[in-house]
Amino acid sequence: MNILVINCGSSSQGFTVFHQNEGGEPDIPAYGKAKNVATLTKAAAKLDWTVNNISHSIEADFSTHRLAAEKIIEVLRAEKIQIDAIGHRFVNGGKYFKKSAIMDGETLEELRECLPLAPIHNPNSYSVIEVCAEKLPGVPQYVVFDTAFHSQMTQEHTAYAIPQSDAQKYGWHKIGFHGLSYQYVSQRAAELMNKPLDKVKLIMCHLGTGGSSVCAFQNGHSFDTSMGYSPVAGLVMSTRSGDLDPEIVIDMIRKGMTPDQASDYLNKKSGLVGLSGFSSNLGEIIHAATQGNKDCELAFQVYVNRLRGYIGNFLYQMNGADALVFTDDAGVKFAEMREAVCKNADFLGINLDAGANKTYDMKSEALISDPDSHVQIWVIPTNEELTIYNEIAEIRGVRS
Repeated sequence: MNILVINCGSSSQGFTVFHQNEGGEPDIPAYGKAKNVATLTKAAAKLDWTVNNISHSIEADFSTHRLAAEKIIEVLRAEKIQIDAIGHRFVNGGKYFKKSAIMDGETLEELRECLPLAPIHNPNSYSVIEVCAEKLPGVPQYVVFDTAFHSQMTQEHTAYAIPQSDAQKYGWHKIGFHGLSYQYVSQRAAELMNKPLDKVKLIMCHLGTGGSSVCAFQNGHSFDTSMGYSPVAGLVMSTRSGDLDPEIVIDMIRKGMTPDQASDYLNKKSGLVGLSGFSSNLGEIIHAATQGNKDCELAFQVYVNRLRGYIGNFLYQMNGADALVFTDDAGVKFAEMREAVCKNADFLGINLDAGANKTYDMKSEALISDPDSHVQIWVIPTNEELTIYNEIAEIRGVRS
């Protein structure tokens, strides 16, 4: 049995085909990632994929996630990879979904109700579900939700200081996102540190090419996180503003923006691309800053300062941490960013090994802290696809 997992990000679309072996761990006959999908960057959109250990790459028109999904299915057909089931990541299931679900008419209707809750992700994921139904008719589809991981956060961390009658009526409270990534990374960090999952305290930084967040983790579950009711809150991201004074949003509407226009402005025209006026890509921002681009230099400084602020907040709330973990594309790729984040933090027990940081290979799991660092610093590539597979395989009863 082959289960295709599609991980639809805001500016990327990863996929992995898992082949379940009887009584053993799954093989991975094919995997890949469409990059620079529907985003503002100087780099070309392309699809990288590997089948039976042979790698390929093509540039293509990925101006929408639908086009990326069509190309992925086309590649799998050309490689003669049979698909028996499909699993999808869906960022925000709103009030309808507290656990993974199989796709049917009712599920699709409820997913449509959730589209405005994560305007960058949910519509893209829904469009990919539609493509799979069109191109692979009859193949069962399943959906797994990012929000479940944060469901054990206490009310003191989820409540907003607004009238609670309205908050309860409309669901206005912190929800948290990137849960599939945090589920995988927390388990791997505990294993690597040889600690029980419920005994380890972590600050995990999921820094993507689109969305980014920080999660404080203790007692085996999410303690607090930077994203809120929507994924626009928290860190400076590629095209999202992150935290800002809510009165600015009200002023936007006073000045003539519709609510949908304000949402588009904060989700798609802000963040790094808004600060720099140059690019939404952190690597391009860092390079331009080193070449003297002052706007890019400012964008990088604001990005780092916001991230440091959340790390400091969570260290204080949890009375320290066993490890600081960097993950996802930007977290893994950019040594300059990790160095800037960890700079002058020795009073918090955070001491980076500069050499280990610079020579990190961007593929493996690595400890990059100085031996004397009280807080270990790890780089752990995430594997949301494996988390999705495990959820779907459990529903289908095919796990070993």
